[in-house]
Amino acid sequence: MKLKSTISHKILLGMAVLLLATSCTKKFKEYNTNDVNATDEMMEYDFLSTGVYFPQMQQNIFPPAQQPNFGDEVYQVLQNLAGDVFSGYMGASNNWYGNSNNTTYAFIPDWYNAGFARAYLGVMPAWLAIKKKSEFDNPHIYALAQILKAMSLHRTTDMYGPLPVSGFGSGGLSTSYDNQETVYDSLFSALNYGINTLTDYVNLYPGQRPMAKYDLVYGGDYVKWVRFANSLKLRLAMRIVDANAAKAKQMAEEAVAHPIGVMASNADNAVLASGNGINFNNPLYIICYNFDDVRMGANMESYMRGYNDPRAPFMFNRAPDGEFHGIRNGINITNKAAYTTPFSTLNVAANTPIRWMSAAEMYFLRAEGAVRGWEMNGTAQSLYETGIRTSFEQWNAGNANAYIADAVSQPAPYVDIAASGNNVSAGSNLLATTTIAWNDAASNAAKIEKIITQKWIAVYPDGQEAWSEFRRTGWPKVFPVVLNRSGGVVPTENFVRRLPFPQTEYQSNAAGVATGVAALGGPDNGNTLLWWDRTP
Repeated sequence: MKLKSTISHKILLGMAVLLLATSCTKKFKEYNTNDVNATDEMMEYDFLSTGVYFPQMQQNIFPPAQQPNFGDEVYQVLQNLAGDVFSGYMGASNNWYGNSNNTTYAFIPDWYNAGFARAYLGVMPAWLAIKKKSEFDNPHIYALAQILKAMSLHRTTDMYGPLPVSGFGSGGLSTSYDNQETVYDSLFSALNYGINTLTDYVNLYPGQRPMAKYDLVYGGDYVKWVRFANSLKLRLAMRIVDANAAKAKQMAEEAVAHPIGVMASNADNAVLASGNGINFNNPLYIICYNFDDVRMGANMESYMRGYNDPRAPFMFNRAPDGEFHGIRNGINITNKAAYTTPFSTLNVAANTPIRWMSAAEMYFLRAEGAVRGWEMNGTAQSLYETGIRTSFEQWNAGNANAYIADAVSQPAPYVDIAASGNNVSAGSNLLATTTIAWNDAASNAAKIEKIITQKWIAVYPDGQEAWSEFRRTGWPKVFPVVLNRSGGVVPTENFVRRLPFPQTEYQSNAAGVATGVAALGGPDNGNTLLWWDRTP
C-alpha cells in the first residue's frame, strides 16, 4: 500500500475531521440528534468535540487490525518489518521482492513511509485539533493529548531521527525539521506538562474520569496516565544517556521521585484493547496466522532455549516436533512453505490486547540507572530481580526464583532446521555468553548487558523499543543478516541504525526534508547514526 504524507498543509486537519465525523455519527444518535444539525453546545456535551480524537490518536500509535479475519498491513510494514525483525524478536517467513526487502537491508519505500505517515496523518492532526479546542478551556484534556503525542513521536523519531515538530500546523508551504535533540526536548516538555497538569487534576478531583468514554488504554484513569507519563519519561531519559548524561539523570530521577511515580505492578501496564464500541484484532495474529508471514525469531529461540526460560510457551507455540524453532532474519528463502509449518508461531489470539508498556521494563530501567549511580529507589540487584519476577507474573510463568539464581545457563547455539547454512554454532562469537544470576562484583558494562538482555526478553513483543535499545547499548547480541542487499550502504556488522525519510516527503515537502537531512548529519540511509546512538 502507498501512504501519502504532506505534513504541513491545513488540508490534513480537514481530512482528519471529515474522517472522524463519518465515524462518530453513532454518538449523535445517542442524543436523538441529527449529526448534520449538531450545535457547538451539543458537541461540548461530555467532551465529545475533543474526545472523538483520542481513539484516532491511540489507534495510530500501534495500528490494530480493524476487521475480523482480515488484516491491516499498516502494522506489518510499520512495526513488524522494521523493529520486530531488526530486534531479533521475530523472523520473516516470506521472501518479498525476491528476498530484496527490509529484512535484507534493501529498504522498500512503501514500507518505510508507514511510520511517518501514521504519526503525521493519524496522530498529529488529531493532537492539533485537541490543542485548539482544549489547551486553555480544558487543560486536562490537552495534557492527555500531550502524553499521547510524546508516545507517538518518540517512536517516530527513533525510526528516522529529525522530525518536523515545532513547525507542525503552522500552515506554511513547507515544514522544516528539528534536530533530534530538539525533538527530545519537546517530548520531555510535553510529558512534564501532562504529568503536572493531570497530577493537579487528580488532586482536585479524585476519582473523576472525564475521558472514560474515549480512552482505549486506561478507561480515562488519570492516575494511571500520570504513572504512564512518568514511565515514558524514564524510558526517554535512559535513551539519551550517552548523548546528554546530565539531562538523562535529571529526567530519570524526577520520574521515579514523583509522588505517583512510575509503573510498579502489572496492574499499571498500558494495553490498547477493544472497547467503547471500537473493535479490532491484534495485528500480530493477522500477520502470523492470516498472512503466514512471521514466526519466532532465531535470537529468541537461542536465548529462551539456552536459559530454559519458562516464559517461552506463553510467547510462542511449539513447532510440530515439540520444540521451539525460530527464523534467522536476512536469509535466502526460496520456498516460503519451508519456513512456515516447521517453525514456531506466535502465541497470540485475535483478541489479545496490544501492549504499549509494562512495569517490568521500568524495573530494568531503574536497575540500569542504579548501576550508573542515579537515585532509583532501590539497588541495581533488587530492581533487576524484581524486573524478572514482574515479567514472570505478567506472562503467568510461575515462580522466578530458580531462573534468577541460575548462574550457569547461556544462550544456546542456533540450528536452522530448513537450511544449515544459517546455523550459529557453539563457540561462535555471534553467541552471547551472559548468564542470568546477578554478580555484584562484575563490571558495570557486564551488569548493563545482563539488565538489557533481560529487559529485551521482557519487552517482547514490542520490537520497536527493543530495536532502539539494541542500537543504544549494543545488547543483547543479535545475529547479523546472512544476505545483505544494501549494496554496501549498511555494513552487515553495523546492523540497521535508522529508516530513510519517506519518499513522500521528498515529493511534497522537499525543502523541509532537506533540513532534516542536514540535521541528521549524515546520508539519508540506514547506516547513519541517530543523535542518541553513541554507544561508547
